[in-house]
Amino acid sequence: MEFRYRYKVKASDIWQVRMYYAYASYTAVINIVCIISSIVLLLTMWKSAETWFRLLMIIFFSLFTVIQPLLIYLSCRKQIKERSSGSGGGEGDPGEMELVFNEKGLEITAGGKNEKHPWKDIIAVTVRPTLVVVYTGADRGYILTNRVLSDTRKGFLDFVREKRKGSGAGRGA
Repeated sequence: MEFRYRYKVKASDIWQVRMYYAYASYTAVINIVCIISSIVLLLTMWKSAETWFRLLMIIFFSLFTVIQPLLIYLSCRKQIKERSSGSGGGEGDPGEMELVFNEKGLEITAGGKNEKHPWKDIIAVTVRPTLVVVYTGADRGYILTNRVLSDTRKGFLDFVREKRKGSGAGRGA
């Protein structure tokens, strides 16, 4: 059995990963408390507040619901742009990449380069409602969004779970 995916990573893909991690970490507690606090402030003090304080409450609410996600997205766009120009200190933009998951493991073809990772070297697979991230190193992962997985998501996840279980691999799917 083999699963083959050809795609180009978009800023929105990286943004999804970063937002999931932002709301699955200790930062999430702070964000959620601030969002709830801002809603309570808005509801309880709106009528009696002066204009400048109303503006301040709206900004406080917007920080965590609009501004933070927007800044993260802009950072992701910058990251993609830097990779495209090769000025980000990385290897440059590989353009379209192809990931092939087969009985042996994961094969990656990008930017004219090939990598192979046996199942035992896949250290984690993170499954979220809109994406799957396959990690081949502490700071190296491959994002497969539902857009890429399409109608193969369930079969792909079953395949990955089976192969990782048999390889004695680490955490995740």
